[in-house]
Amino acid sequence: MPTATPPSAPYHGLFRREDAGNGQVVLTRHPASPAMIPDPSTGRLLRVATVESSTRAICPSCATSGHGGYVSFEQDLRLAYACPRCEQLVWLAGA
Repeated sequence: MPTATPPSAPYHGLFRREDAGNGQVVLTRHPASPAMIPDPSTGRLLRVATVESSTRAICPSCATSGHGGYVSFEQDLRLAYACPRCEQLVWLAGA
């Protein structure tokens, strides 16, 4: 049975922070990323469908441009953005 990484783990263990060598941080997929993470509202485990890392985007929470990552889930196709500056998963409304 798949287990989930504790919510206290950065990005629930899906990503790790790496120095890009230019003073910026990029997120890469953690090699031991979990198959499931908890829903932030209910705590119910959501099965990860896709993980994309080092994606240039603007964080919907802090409005900073960076190389973060996206996660989608099998149950409901929600999306979350992993922000290198906020150091958290930002769940996208309506996705």
